[in-house]
Amino acid sequence: MQNNVLEMKGISKQFPGVKALDNVDFSVARGEIHALVGENGAGKSTLIKILGGVYSPDAGEILLDGEKVSYASPQAAMSIGISIVHQELNLVPYMSVAENLFMGKEPPRTRLGLIDWKELYRKAQEMLAIVNLQDLVQESVGELSVA
Repeated sequence: MQNNVLEMKGISKQFPGVKALDNVDFSVARGEIHALVGENGAGKSTLIKILGGVYSPDAGEILLDGEKVSYASPQAAMSIGISIVHQELNLVPYMSVAENLFMGKEPPRTRLGLIDWKELYRKAQEMLAIVNLQDLVQESVGELSVA
């Protein structure tokens, strides 16, 4: 049985005049939680942006459940189950938590093609229940603290 749900092997990335990553290996076993820690310029964000489809690696491979994957956009990464929560806040303050959760994703629709708000809120509650924040789905993001 495959223990690692995610493996990044030999990842390299270079920008004009800067070698951001040089043959980096990173793996996550099922049930593990990792934190990437390091100085500014160490390559943490670059590695995560490669994982999330923002950048393509110059060399190396990504394996998900032991299968090699490649994708050219964050949307393509999401379609195979990889989604990144970036450290920069890119939220719309006048929209609800649920609406922000579904930004960039196709919301549930009614038979008439309208947004199915009841289903959107239900799905958002399901996602937020994992971190015990299910009661916030209809709150305006601008009314909440950053935490």
